[in-house]
Amino acid sequence: MSENFRTNKTKAALISGHTINVAEVNRIFDPAVVEIIAQAGFGCAWIDMEHSHLDLVALSTMVLAARTVDLDVVVRIPKGPYNQVIKPFEVGANGLVWPHCKSADEAREFVQMAKFQPLGKRGVGGGRDSRYGTLDFNEYSKRSNSETMLGVMIEDVEGVDDVEAIAAVEGIDLLFVGPSDLAHSYGVAHEGIHIEHERVQTAFDKVAAATAKHRKAMGTAVAPGESMRGVATKGGRWFNCSHELGALTAGYRDALQTTIAITGK
Repeated sequence: MSENFRTNKTKAALISGHTINVAEVNRIFDPAVVEIIAQAGFGCAWIDMEHSHLDLVALSTMVLAARTVDLDVVVRIPKGPYNQVIKPFEVGANGLVWPHCKSADEAREFVQMAKFQPLGKRGVGGGRDSRYGTLDFNEYSKRSNSETMLGVMIEDVEGVDDVEAIAAVEGIDLLFVGPSDLAHSYGVAHEGIHIEHERVQTAFDKVAAATAKHRKAMGTAVAPGESMRGVATKGGRWFNCSHELGALTAGYRDALQTTIAITGK
């Protein structure tokens, strides 16, 4: 059984106290993107289904490509019904992130949908994660509960207010601070850089204290620089530090500007 169920190296590293550096895929859902992410040295890709047009067929293809290069896949799912939670797992995702978690009750609901008994009440399917139903269910469900990773996004005032209880929920591994939506929730979205705003920084402090107390991890999305350094200093250990749109834009722009400097045209 152990050799038939893929080990979630990202979750293991997170539990061991390591820092996790993650590349996002937000709009260009081609298998080559996850292959390139792995070639660049990342061990985990974050694939977005909340804000994008990605469907489950394309996600399944991305997961297959990721497996060829031993890359873990974490999917930010839309906040919605039960079937939106289990289907990414059944096509082989290693972890899920639930957006706009506003309370411990919501976090518990997420765990209930995503985990098998005794942690939750996930239904029995026959997807890629169970080798299409061929694995012994008792062993498979235990391994699934231990290997799959769950994160919740703290990006609302209500989530910050209830963060102590959210961090205490069994089955939640990661509390991910969304600085931009949090700035909107606080009504300060037009006051400078979102992640550096005083109210957002105070929220990071509260999340950091809660995650440290309950032995969970705090993460965020931030480009390399002083803002990232600040979150790391507060105890952040999960960093979405790049995405395919930014990488393409920067690469094309830099090449064009360098070419113009050489050719004068």
